[in-house]
Amino acid sequence: MLKARAEMVARFFFLMACGSMLFAMGCFTSLTVDRSVPPAVDLKDYQPVAILPSPDAAGFAGSGSLLLTTSQEYLKTKNFIVTPPERGVPVLLDMNQTPEEVSRNAGLLRRFGEALRSRIVLVATILDYRTQKSYISSSTSQVWRGASYEYQSLPTYHQGISEMKVRLKMLDSEKGTVVWSAEGRGRGPSGFEARILRQLVEDLMKDLPLLPEKRD
Repeated sequence: MLKARAEMVARFFFLMACGSMLFAMGCFTSLTVDRSVPPAVDLKDYQPVAILPSPDAAGFAGSGSLLLTTSQEYLKTKNFIVTPPERGVPVLLDMNQTPEEVSRNAGLLRRFGEALRSRIVLVATILDYRTQKSYISSSTSQVWRGASYEYQSLPTYHQGISEMKVRLKMLDSEKGTVVWSAEGRGRGPSGFEARILRQLVEDLMKDLPLLPEKRD
């Protein structure tokens, strides 16, 4: 009996280790992105870009900040000049407005852009976030014992799944019009939410043009 229990425990931890290694390598992250159309304007003439602060998604602490910093980092790889996202917070406080209100109101958007001296404002939003935590259940399996099989209840590890939907929009702060937008959904193992979000933002932004490198 003790030997059978030891085998059962060893098998369980072996399966958990294999599962963790596969998920850590990102093998089960999937992205579904609506490919964006080319920007409606020549973005090199609309620098710098301001980023509107984004609230956290419910249940995903720090997601708003991660969304903004990831967007900033990737825009810089495309040679965009980006106003630091943290500069938008005091502007919103002075305006006594929320990011949602500013993004929906042309007059407020104009004030926000003027305060940061930015013609283009990036609005990054987590539209949906849901997650299922990993859990352990038991299942009955056949185990070979000498000359015959016997049934045993064995623990089964179930990897949780996290899914999120993100939309990125660039708005002309003077006109209140959308000059570029992209939207997509990412899905992967729970516990890897930050990686899923980063990969999703990178994929959404890869269709943006590479701007000429600015020379002093």
